[in-house]
Amino acid sequence: MDVRNDFSGQAVFVIQAASINGDINPNLVMPTEDPDERAAGELARLVRKQWRREAGVRGLLDPVPLVTRWAASDLGDHEAVAGRLGFGEGDGGDLGDFAKAFLGLPRRRLVLLGEAGSGKSSLAVLLVLELLASRRSGDPVPVLVPLGSWDPGALLSGDWFAQRLAQEYPAVGGVAAVRRLVRAGLVLPVLDGLDEMAPGRREVALRQLGEDDGPVVLTCRVEEYERTGLVLRGAAAVRSVPVSARDARAYLETVVLPRRQGAWQPVFSVLEGELPGPLLEVSASPLLLGLLRVYANGRGDPAVLLEFESAQELTEFLISTLVPTVFAARPDGPRWGADRAERWLRWLATDMTERQSDELSWWQLHRHAGDGQRAAIAGLLTWLVVTLGVVAVGAPLWAAALLAVVPGVAVARSAGRAVGRLKAVPTLRGRYAVRPGSPASRVPRAVLLGVPAVLALAWLWRSVAELVAYARWNHHGPEPDLFFVAFAALAVLVVVTGWLDLLAAGVPGRDESVDPTGALLLGRRRAVWPAVVLGGVWAICVVLVLAPTGASWTVLVPLGVAVGLFVGAYRLVHSLWYAYLQARLTLALRGRLPLRLTAFLAEAHRLGLLRQVGTVYQFRHARLREHLTRTDTVRS
Repeated sequence: MDVRNDFSGQAVFVIQAASINGDINPNLVMPTEDPDERAAGELARLVRKQWRREAGVRGLLDPVPLVTRWAASDLGDHEAVAGRLGFGEGDGGDLGDFAKAFLGLPRRRLVLLGEAGSGKSSLAVLLVLELLASRRSGDPVPVLVPLGSWDPGALLSGDWFAQRLAQEYPAVGGVAAVRRLVRAGLVLPVLDGLDEMAPGRREVALRQLGEDDGPVVLTCRVEEYERTGLVLRGAAAVRSVPVSARDARAYLETVVLPRRQGAWQPVFSVLEGELPGPLLEVSASPLLLGLLRVYANGRGDPAVLLEFESAQELTEFLISTLVPTVFAARPDGPRWGADRAERWLRWLATDMTERQSDELSWWQLHRHAGDGQRAAIAGLLTWLVVTLGVVAVGAPLWAAALLAVVPGVAVARSAGRAVGRLKAVPTLRGRYAVRPGSPASRVPRAVLLGVPAVLALAWLWRSVAELVAYARWNHHGPEPDLFFVAFAALAVLVVVTGWLDLLAAGVPGRDESVDPTGALLLGRRRAVWPAVVLGGVWAICVVLVLAPTGASWTVLVPLGVAVGLFVGAYRLVHSLWYAYLQARLTLALRGRLPLRLTAFLAEAHRLGLLRQVGTVYQFRHARLREHLTRTDTVRS
């Protein structure tokens, strides 16, 4: 008898035996997964989920996508240092081959160059998805991040990148965890938009990125990259190849509805014959070819496209019809009128240009919240609450109103100060870390943490016991020691007030990344909940501190409520979310933005006018933003 044991596939343990007598008690130790690899796997899952959804919105996953071709460029580093991609002029159209060519580079450093609208960002997104699809354990996770918010003079590239990833992907575990992944070679930065940075920052950024020899992908316009006079050290470079007339015609034939093919035949004939003219020049750009698709889906008259005398005029026409076309083409009818939507987008584009930023986020609107208005509201609220509190303890109304003027003015002056951006996920570890070599570092960690904890618990136990005894006291026998409770309340008040800004209230779920809507909800929670908690703690502590004075509960409770309302309102008025709320209401009353701003931005993103990158929005095309800014300036 021929007996064989065959095995194929994957397994952790395989046991093969011809015969076994007796019991078997194997002591098998399962291999433990490396925590960094586990964090990298979680990051890969979130990045794939985010960019597949965004690629679908951008139309990059269409059954018949537009083929963009790329060729090697002489703006890379020496071939002996950077390597060679291995494809010739216009051969880089297949995404799988492009990804394999990138992985074949010895240092995996690449610069994607092209003109405005040549598809650099689209290729970066598709490259991220292609690398994630073929990723194995131990391979780096490609993460796409826009460069517009980086100030290389203030933060090194590694610090900025780690902070950005920790903010957008909290499931990774914070800045320290991201830095470990970067040091372990488990993250591949895909940096989009060097040209979006200020001219003085581009050279500094390139030098910093050149000092780091890790893998990286960088996108930039050709002219801005050449103007720096530098190259990214150790990186190969590719440039976009204009779309051929044959590819443009084939693409338009697939996106124009069958019943409208006859009306578009003159356009197809121009592209088929490669007749020189504005249409042939415009169709060579992937961006403008995409605008032609939008125009076709919006039932635009194709004969109009043949009437322009220059490519510039045809380009301006296509861009000017983009917003009205997409808002009018909604299957369920326009939620917002095209005229109002374009007016709001013009204001947003102008605001972004004035800020010299390509990013749109809710926390940047606080600039338009008037400090004087916020100061007046805070001062009036303080005056009213203090007046009611003083009246509650028996003072005349006129005296209470006069006395409340001083704290009202003081709060108003404080509330009128500029509001700064709060961190999304602050941490206690960095601020209260024990420094090496300090006296505290010589104390065992168990003692350093355990002794204060035991003392705090003992104090809390004694305070609760005295408070319960006071509640049961019937004025017979010795009075419970409420001064002990008062001191405990003061200690709790100091600790809560000092640490509340550092608590990560409202951190999003660890299984999700943060999108613009989630970032706004997080900001709201970080404003409202600390105000409620702080106000409640102050109210309770005021009652406990003043209880030993023998004041009546009918006086203590209203006074505590008044103080709690004042403290909570004071905290809320100083929050960034309140400044955003005030700015949104003010701009809506002036007609510059819709009242439901979050819903409008989400709709503009769904319609392809905006793109979502982490917690911020960007205009899908830089030319669209420039056009809206120009028209807003002219109308103003």
